[in-house]
Amino acid sequence: MTEQTPTAVFNAYLDAFAARDFDRMRATLSDATFYYRGPVATHTDATEFVMDISRIGQILDGIDVRRLFVDGNEICAILDFRIRINIVDITRVVLWVIVENGKIVSIEAFFDATEYSQMFPEREG
Repeated sequence: MTEQTPTAVFNAYLDAFAARDFDRMRATLSDATFYYRGPVATHTDATEFVMDISRIGQILDGIDVRRLFVDGNEICAILDFRIRINIVDITRVVLWVIVENGKIVSIEAFFDATEYSQMFPEREG
């Protein structure tokens, strides 16, 4: 079996996220080592991360890739998250993703979390 390229792994993650298929999204993440850091949360467990991020599924209308940069096993993606509520129309997100052995091991997200924090005030970091 051929290992998928980092770009293919990231695209599978993004496609699953956009489709709100969180089981398929979880399958792209490493079971052994995983790290997520964003403006409103940090996770070291992929399953907990998916449970947390699935909350956005109820308002996510789609994800548009503006630009994708690949350097070996690292990906930097500039994305527009289309959100279907009145507070936010488009949320610009930058992801720095590291893929090892065909799985995502690290995601760092950069975005203005002001509106997101207001939507989910009970969040714990």
